[in-house]
Parts: sequence; C-alpha cells; structure tokens
Amino acid sequence: MATLPQFNTSHTGPRPVSLQIEDQYNKRIDDDVGKLIDCFTDIVKVGENKDKDKFKVAQEGYQIESQSAQIVRSCESLLSLIGELKQNLLLNDTKTLTTLRQTRSEKLTENTTAIKNRMTTMRKELAETVYDLEAVFYRSLTDV
Repeated sequence: MATLPQFNTSHTGPRPVSLQIEDQYNKRIDDDVGKLIDCFTDIVKVGENKDKDKFKVAQEGYQIESQSAQIVRSCESLLSLIGELKQNLLLNDTKTLTTLRQTRSEKLTENTTAIKNRMTTMRKELAETVYDLEAVFYRSLTDV
C-alpha cells in the first residue's frame, strides 16, 4: 500500500496543508491512471496478429502478463487511495461531526426533560395518593 510522501516545501511561500495533500492525491491519481493507460496501450499493441514465431508469441505473452500485473497494482493503489480519502473525510469532516453531536445533544436534552416531567407528574400523583391514604387511615382511627 502506498503512503503519502512528505510535504514539499515551496519557495513561493507556505501553502495550506489541505492544498498540499490535495496536490499529492491528484499526483497519485494521475500517476496510477497514466500507468493504466500505458499498460492497456502496450497490451493492445502486443496483441496484433502478424506473422509471429513461437518465441515472439511467448515473449509477448510474458509482456502481457507483466503489463496485467502492473494494471492490478495500479488498481490496488487507486483502491487504497479511495480508502484513504474516505477515512480522511470521516475523520476530518468537522461540520458533519458537529451537526451530529448537536443533534444527539438536543435529543438527549429532550429525553431528559421528558423524563423529569414524567417524574414530577408521578411525584404529584404519589403525594395525592399518600394524602388520600392518610386521610382514610386517620379517619378510621377517629371513627373507633
């Protein structure tokens, strides 16, 4: 798996880190796509059917296999790059993370308020019930 090279320092002044990373990603994409194009072009050129002897056919077969291996490596590199971009988006998308955190906080606050209101209602109902029971209990004591 390819990793990002160290940031280049330019003589024109400091550039934002995000632009440097973007340039490096673009360079990696361009390199991998360029390799893919070159490999496919070579395979098509080699695939021409002219008068060829067995040695030439075997040589071209090996060349096609090596070009195919390079295509696979370039595709794996592009897939790795996609994974890095997704991870970068997930970890550094502060706007979405802030929105999600705020939404969750609001829901928790609403749930807390609802629970407190329900507890207050239950406490009032319990107080009324205890008052009624005390009234019945003391009335039965005074009736005797």
